[in-house]
Amino acid sequence: MTTALDAPRPGGRPRDPELDLRILGATLQLLADEGYDGLTIEAVAARAGVGKASVYRRFSGKEELVIEAVASLTEQPEPRSGAGVRDELVTLLEVIRRKSDSSLAGKIFPRLLGASAENPELMRRYREQVLDPRRRRFLDVLQRGVDEGLVRPDVELEHAADLLIGPMAYRNLIRNDPPPGPELAAQIVDDVLLALAPKDRT
Repeated sequence: MTTALDAPRPGGRPRDPELDLRILGATLQLLADEGYDGLTIEAVAARAGVGKASVYRRFSGKEELVIEAVASLTEQPEPRSGAGVRDELVTLLEVIRRKSDSSLAGKIFPRLLGASAENPELMRRYREQVLDPRRRRFLDVLQRGVDEGLVRPDVELEHAADLLIGPMAYRNLIRNDPPPGPELAAQIVDDVLLALAPKDRT
């Protein structure tokens, strides 16, 4: 995914990656402490130790800054050469689970979801820039499952992705005491693949 940090600048001094990271880190800390409504560009600049102009040179406003900061928390594991469908799905699902292990991410995502009720554009951009690319990885691997005969060809893959992601998201955000353990991803994947398998494989 190309982000604002990757985009070339039309002239001027080169961007300072360390300063970029300080701004994003300050944004994440303020999101965790104050939530979306309590976050301001002024507060981000002060926390990062930069001027407001440094923030605005990189981001058009608060919404873009927040989306970029949250996207920086999202792992996108590289496809593993030779990995089977089951192991690839477990790896993708484990990335979602590990968010609950981070106290920072664990505070930010519920706050972001709460803010989206009053700011649907924020959720739309978050979904398009952060969630959808990750979801496409699930869909691609599930299609491999169909091609390899592990998943029935009549299975609706969008629904299958919901069956995988939904339980983990629920455990992370709703029933997270105790937090989900590292065995949960494999349990979910095994149960879903069993339900989606061709009849002659069950």
